[in-house]
Amino acid sequence: MTRKQLDIIELKPETQTAIADYLIDVASKGYDVQEFDPRMKYGGTKLSLSQQEGYYPNCNLTVLKKLSYAISEILQENGEKEALDCFKAYRQLFSSASKCQESNDNVIPYVQKIKILPDDLFLDIDTADLISPNGFRIPEHLNTWEEIQKYSAKLVVPKLLLGAICGLHNQFPWMDLDMDLNSTMHTMRPDPDKYDVNAGYGGGSIKQHTDGYWNEQTNVPLIIVFLSISNPNREPTAFIPVEAIFRIPSVELPIYHNWLAVFQDLIPAEQTPEQFVKWVVEQATKPQFSFVMGVLGGDAKRGVYETPLLEKDPSHGGYLFRAKSTFQSSNLNAKPVVEFTNRMIEFLGGQQLSDTYLEVALSPGEVYLALNGSGLSIDLNPKYGQDNYCYPVKGAATIHGRGKLSAIQGKIDRTLARGNSLFSPERTFYSPEYGAELLLEEMKKCSPNPQEISLDRNSFFPDKGVVSKLLQEGIRGNKLKR
Repeated sequence: MTRKQLDIIELKPETQTAIADYLIDVASKGYDVQEFDPRMKYGGTKLSLSQQEGYYPNCNLTVLKKLSYAISEILQENGEKEALDCFKAYRQLFSSASKCQESNDNVIPYVQKIKILPDDLFLDIDTADLISPNGFRIPEHLNTWEEIQKYSAKLVVPKLLLGAICGLHNQFPWMDLDMDLNSTMHTMRPDPDKYDVNAGYGGGSIKQHTDGYWNEQTNVPLIIVFLSISNPNREPTAFIPVEAIFRIPSVELPIYHNWLAVFQDLIPAEQTPEQFVKWVVEQATKPQFSFVMGVLGGDAKRGVYETPLLEKDPSHGGYLFRAKSTFQSSNLNAKPVVEFTNRMIEFLGGQQLSDTYLEVALSPGEVYLALNGSGLSIDLNPKYGQDNYCYPVKGAATIHGRGKLSAIQGKIDRTLARGNSLFSPERTFYSPEYGAELLLEEMKKCSPNPQEISLDRNSFFPDKGVVSKLLQEGIRGNKLKR
C-alpha cells in the first residue's frame, strides 16, 4: 500500500473559532508558554540574527499540558475524530511500545495539513509585530488598556497554538537559543537584510534539509510544524520523503535508467546498483559524516561532526536522517555516500516526481506537520513490493526546503511560524479520555489556592499572567523598526 503524500483535515468553522477564542482568552489573561524577563538582553526583542543571546530561556511544561488538554477537549466536543486520530497516531509512533514499527508507518502520511484557525484571525495585525510575537510589540497609536490587551493577545496566539500542538504530540518544544524565538516558533522575517541573501527565512532559497541537526545532543527534533499566520505570498515549501532517496526501482519501471544515470559513475565494477545502494545505507549508519548549517543572513555557522547520516535514536528505536546545507565526510571511502545522497536529493527535487516531491503553499490558519527526518527503520535485505520498488530505508520522514519569495511594496510581507518537537522529560499525555485526575493533581500542586482548581478549561489560567503584568508596567518590544 502506498502511503499518502498529503493528508488534509479541515476542522469545522465552529471548531476553528472555538480554538481561536480559547487561545485569545488565555493570551488576554497574560499567559505565554515561556518565561519572559524584560531585564534580559534586548528586553524580549533583538536587532539581528547574530544578537539573540539570552532570548526566552524557559518553557513551562504544565502550561503545554493545559493547552493541549483544552484543545483536545475542544476537538472532542466538536466531533473532530480525524484530528484526534492524527495526533494520537503521532504520539503512538514515538511511544516506547511502538519502537517505530512498520505497522505505525502506514497511519502517518508524509505531510499532514490541518486547517486549524480562521483565516482572517490576524488581518488587523501588522506582520512586522509578529517578528517578536511575545505580546509586547504594540503600535504607538494604541492607548487604552483594552486595545493594547486585545492586540497583544493575538501576537501570542501562534506561540500558544504551537505549544498546544507539541503537547498534543506528547512532546516538548525544541530549545535552541540561536532561533528567533527560541524553541517555540521561528518567524519568517520581512527584514531588509533578508531580501538578497541565500536565507530560507527571507528572500532567498535553501536546499532540502532537516531542521536542527547542528545540535550535538541526541534530543534532536522529531516533528516539524509550520503554521501560517499572515501570508499573502503563499510561501512555497517542498517536502521529499527520506525513503525515496534510498529506494531502489525495478528495471521494469520507466524511471530506472534515469535513476541509475544519476550515480552510475559511483558504483564499483563488482557491485550491482542494488548492492551499491544497500552499501550506502549500511555506511550511512556509521559515525563518519559532518554537517554544517552554513550562514543564514548572519554569522550563524554551526555544525555537528563525525556523526552518522542515519543515526539510531535510543529513545524510540528508530533512525534519524541528518541533512543540512553542507554535508561531507573526512573518510575517502565514504565520499560515494555523500555524493549519492546529494545527487538523489537534487534528482528527486528536479524531477518533481508525483510520488516523491510535494510542494505546498501555506495560507493563513493552516498547519503542516511532518516528521523531521525521524522515525525511520532500516532493512538491508528489502524485497520489491507491488509498486516495483524496494526500500532499504522506510518511514514517513521528510526533508524540506523553501523557494524564492518576492517582495511586495518593498518588503516580504508574510509571517510563518515554525515549531520543532522533542520528547518531554515527562511523557505522560493528558487528554479528556484519560489522565484528567493526574492533570488536576499537578495543577493543584502549582496553585496557592488548590481548593479553587477544577478541570474546567476556562479555569486553567487565572487572570494573572506575566505578560499582562509587564504590559501594564510599560514594557514594550519595539526596538525593531517597522
